[in-house]
Amino acid sequence: MKRLPSSSPSSDRRRLLGSLSALGCVTVLPGMAGAQATDDKQMWIIVPYAAGGAIDLVGRAVAAELSRSRGHAVLVENRTGAGGNIGAAHVARAAPDGRTLLVSGGSLTVAKQMFANLSFDPGKDLTPIAQIGTAPSALVVAANSPHKDVKSLIAAAKAQPGKLALGHGGVGTTSEHLPGELFKARADVDMTTVAYKGMTPALTDLIGGQITGCFTNILNVLQHVREGRLRALAIASKERLAALPDVPTMIEAGLPDFEAGVWWGLFGPANMKAADVERLNAELNTALKSGALKERLESMSAQPVTVTPTEFRAMFDEESTRWRQIIQKAGLKPG
Repeated sequence: MKRLPSSSPSSDRRRLLGSLSALGCVTVLPGMAGAQATDDKQMWIIVPYAAGGAIDLVGRAVAAELSRSRGHAVLVENRTGAGGNIGAAHVARAAPDGRTLLVSGGSLTVAKQMFANLSFDPGKDLTPIAQIGTAPSALVVAANSPHKDVKSLIAAAKAQPGKLALGHGGVGTTSEHLPGELFKARADVDMTTVAYKGMTPALTDLIGGQITGCFTNILNVLQHVREGRLRALAIASKERLAALPDVPTMIEAGLPDFEAGVWWGLFGPANMKAADVERLNAELNTALKSGALKERLESMSAQPVTVTPTEFRAMFDEESTRWRQIIQKAGLKPG
């Protein structure tokens, strides 16, 4: 297969890391498993994925903002493994004093359905504190694909049941795999789903014509679309994306109530004091309304989100219910 020259999601993330460093970003201590706080003010942000990914970058930016608002360093620790569940379980077991927090995302809403013998219940053992931001998923095809819009893709899928393939970067991913399952259900089409070990190989095969399309968050493909390697057929959000104003939403393409993407949020252990939750929520929302964190999220085509802890909890529960239904319909089993 001849590969077209391209910028990869990893190179996009490196550029993003450089941008986030402009926040003055963080006393960053990846890989410090088992480190202990040195005084009663010390706060830790646990990032449950490896350094350099989107959640890691957002977590470091959040730590920088909290460091400024509190007047002392908020440290970052990467506790990786089990699809983000090792780091999340660490926070779930922590003392509810507001000093050990988690930055994670949509994977928490499907953890119970996708992982056997999970050691914690995300809906019960974590406290949603503040949603940070969101970026929609996009349905993309190769630039030379015969499919010019969603209607064309659906027609082709109906004409060739089981022949067209949607790639994704991991089973149960809420911005990649599950939007594809949602698409199949809403459009009533039979398409094959192909799991890759991450979106980079999936997008390589998509550009090379080995698969038909992919759902993935816009951060992974915006540069590819802008530079003409991929074509975005639709955005899975209520409104069009400012960075791609000519690309319709999935709703405009004829699939109502079709929203999917990545989101990031701040969590703590269960049973945190309401005053601690409210204070953290207020500090983060202030930065998201007017601070460098807001500007940086917008620069990466993500939308800052400022909601109350109650509103964040409601969103989390709604997402959990929606994806559980899609997982059941698709017949996916925990692994």
